[in-house]
Amino acid sequence: MHSRICAKPLLAVLLGAAGLLGSAQAQEVKYAIAAEVASMDPQFANLPGNMMVAKQMFEAISDVDGDGRLTPKLAESWKRVSANVWEFKLRRGVTFHDGSALTSEDVVYSYARPAIIPPGPATLNGFLTNIVKTEAIDALTVRITTDKPVAVLPNFLSAIPIVSKKISQNLKPEDFEAGNGVIGTGPYKFVKFLRADRVELVRNEAYWGKKPFFAKATIRFIPNPPARTAALLSGEVDAIAQVPPADMARLKQTANIEVITKPLGRYSFLVLNQASDALPLATDAAGKPLTTNPFKDVRVRRAISKAIDRSAIASRVMEGMGVPTQNPIPSTMFGYNKDLPPEPYDLAGAKKLMAEAGYPNCFTFSLLARNDNHPTDSAHVQAIGQMLSRLGCKVNVEALPTSVTMSRANKLELPMFLQSSGADHGDVGVALEYVFSHPKNNPFRKVNMQTYDSERFFKPLYEALAATDDSQREALYRDTLKVMHEEVGVIPSQLMMGTWAVRKGFKLAGRFDERLYATDLSQ
Repeated sequence: MHSRICAKPLLAVLLGAAGLLGSAQAQEVKYAIAAEVASMDPQFANLPGNMMVAKQMFEAISDVDGDGRLTPKLAESWKRVSANVWEFKLRRGVTFHDGSALTSEDVVYSYARPAIIPPGPATLNGFLTNIVKTEAIDALTVRITTDKPVAVLPNFLSAIPIVSKKISQNLKPEDFEAGNGVIGTGPYKFVKFLRADRVELVRNEAYWGKKPFFAKATIRFIPNPPARTAALLSGEVDAIAQVPPADMARLKQTANIEVITKPLGRYSFLVLNQASDALPLATDAAGKPLTTNPFKDVRVRRAISKAIDRSAIASRVMEGMGVPTQNPIPSTMFGYNKDLPPEPYDLAGAKKLMAEAGYPNCFTFSLLARNDNHPTDSAHVQAIGQMLSRLGCKVNVEALPTSVTMSRANKLELPMFLQSSGADHGDVGVALEYVFSHPKNNPFRKVNMQTYDSERFFKPLYEALAATDDSQREALYRDTLKVMHEEVGVIPSQLMMGTWAVRKGFKLAGRFDERLYATDLSQ
C-alpha cells in the first residue's frame, strides 16, 4: 500500500517533467530551405534565400501576405497626395532590436542605400528606379515623389527591407557576415550565421506585432533535394520547403509527415519568337529553312495552344505540382481575370487553324527548357513536344542550363522555349511589366526573348500602372489579360504548386511565393 501511495506523487513528477520537456521542445523549430544565403545584408540581393532569412529580422513598410495580397507593415497607412506623390504613415512604438525607435529618417536612408552599396547578383534598385525624392516630413511621415504615376509603388516597396540608419550607414555588405548591423524591427533577432549551413534566430520579445510561436528558430540550407527529405524523415528538421517531386508520394504515405500544397504566384508559359523574320532552328515539312516566321500568325499561335492538353500535363507530367491556367497569377491576387479559363484541349480545332494559316502539316522547330529551373521543366517540354506531334509538328526538344538557354533566347536564336515567372509583389501588373515591357520602360530588366509587342496589350497595362483608382486599375488589368489571351502573346500552361512538408504536431500555412518563414509555423 505504501508503494501505491508514493506512486501517485512520482507519476505526477514524471508527467510534470514530461510536460516541461515538451514545452522546452516547443520553444524551438528547425526547418530547411533549398536556397542558400549570399549575404546577411538584407539589401544586398533580391534572391529567395536572402529574402527568406532577411524578412525574419527586417521588415518593409508594406508586405504581401500568404495569399499574395498587399498589406500594411511598418507603415500603418498610405495615401496618394497627387498622381506622383505618396505619403506613408509609420506605426508608433516600433523599435529596432537594439531598442532605438524606427523613424522616417531610417526609411529615407533605406531607400537610398541600395544604390550606394556594392551591387549584389540581383539588386533591389529596380524597385526604386521611379523614385526621384524621398523626404522625412516628420518622425513618422515619409513623402515619396516618383518620376511618373506609379500605382504599384507600395507593392514595389514591400521588397525593400528597412535598416537602421545609425547602425548601417558605415557598414558594407561583408560586415554583416558576423552579425554586425543585423538589427531590424522584425519578429526574430539574429544569433548566428554559418555560411552554407544555417542561420540561428531568437524571438524578439519586444516585437510590435504578433509574436512568433517559437522562441528559437534554426534555418538550415539544404539545396540537395534528397538530403532535404532525409533531414525531415530523420527528425533533424521539423519542416522543409520545396518537397522534391520524386519524394512526394513517399512523404504522403509516411504516417508522421504532412504534405501541404498551394497554387503559387508563379506560372509556366511558352515564349514564341515573334520578332525574327525567318524563324531560327526551324524548317518546313520538306526540311528547307523557313524564310518566314509562322509564329507571327495568331492562328498558328492559337493552334499550338489548343493542341496542348494542360490537364494531362498537370496530373501526369507534373504529378499534381501544376494547375492548368490562363492567368499568370492565382485567384487570390489583385488583377485575376475570372473570365479566362484555361484553353481547352482541341486537336481538331488546332489542325483547322494550322491549315488555314497555310501549314497543314505544321513544320519542324526546336523547343527548349532550362534543366536547372523547376524540376519538372524537362518532362514538361517533352510532353508538349509529343502533343504537338499530333498536330503534324516535328519538335526537337532540348533542356539546357539557364545560362545557355537565356543567352541564346536574348539573342533571338530560339524559336520557342518554356519560361516561368513569378508575381511576388501582390499585383499582376508588376508581373506583366517585369516580363513584357520594353527595356526602355522596364524598371527591372528584360528577362527573356519576349517579343510580344501589341499596343492593344500595352495601352491598358500602362494605364493600369498609373491609375489612381484601384477599381479602375483592376478592370484595366482584366482587359490586359483578355487581350493577351486573344492575341496569344504567350501560351500559358501551368500555375506551379508550392509544396512543403512538416512533422506530425507542427502546423504550417503555405504561401503563394513558396517561401517558408518561422512565423508560418506553430504547434
